[in-house]
Amino acid sequence: MFFSKWLPRLCVLASLLFPSLSASAQQPRPADEITHLAEDVYLYRHQSHQAIFIVTSNGVIVTDPISSDAATWLKAKIATVTDQPVRYMIYSHHHNDHITGGSVFADTARFVSHAAARPKILQDADPTTPVPDLTFTDRMTIDLGDKHVELIYTGRNHSDNSLVLWIPQNSLLFAVDFIPVETVAYRALPDSYPDEWIESLKQVERLDFDILVPGHGKIGTKEHVRLFREYLEALRAAVREQIQNGSSLEEAKTRIRLPQYEQWYGYADWFAENVEGMYRYLSPR
Repeated sequence: MFFSKWLPRLCVLASLLFPSLSASAQQPRPADEITHLAEDVYLYRHQSHQAIFIVTSNGVIVTDPISSDAATWLKAKIATVTDQPVRYMIYSHHHNDHITGGSVFADTARFVSHAAARPKILQDADPTTPVPDLTFTDRMTIDLGDKHVELIYTGRNHSDNSLVLWIPQNSLLFAVDFIPVETVAYRALPDSYPDEWIESLKQVERLDFDILVPGHGKIGTKEHVRLFREYLEALRAAVREQIQNGSSLEEAKTRIRLPQYEQWYGYADWFAENVEGMYRYLSPR
């Protein structure tokens, strides 16, 4: 019983975490692709961005349209999977590189975000981006057809309005930009709240899931939440020590190294900027 229950999930995780090296070496990945993640749950990728859609017996739930081109392509692809309309478009947070293009689904969908995202979308988004008509502050449930989906706000992290989408029956969590998989944080931590980010990750660790789908990069597991939290904690501790010792920003960037993370994606290009972002955040404190 146990083996039959978990075998499909283990197969999905194996295929996503360890794709065929020979196949990837022989042919480059297409600019747009769809991958089946779990029962009725699909990942769609456009260049370096990705999100998910969920097919139910009474409509489709889509996350992050990404761009007008990606959304147009996605709408056509969804029509090959199901004849059900898109009922909900969920914005992970307000950053334009994830939410542009939602107008493609405006004929049938309602638009959902965290409450703090709505004013920023009104102010900063492309004028054609639909403004969310459904918002929440802590938690929101969507029951559509045979699927139960939970939207959860775990506090400020990469932004002040990032949500996670949790599908308990598929043991899957979708979280954009604040839980990268074996990847350092983006550049100099723009629009971020490092102390609260760490606490936000602790909240995510308390959820029950196996598959972690980030907004960029490879698919992970719940273990990757802990790994990234420990990275932020190590970065914060190292920068704080340099500040307490009177090091300037340039001295801190030269002196701080976290060799245990050197193999992570982005370390060579972004680690010094991570140090800079954390230094500027901690300095006033």
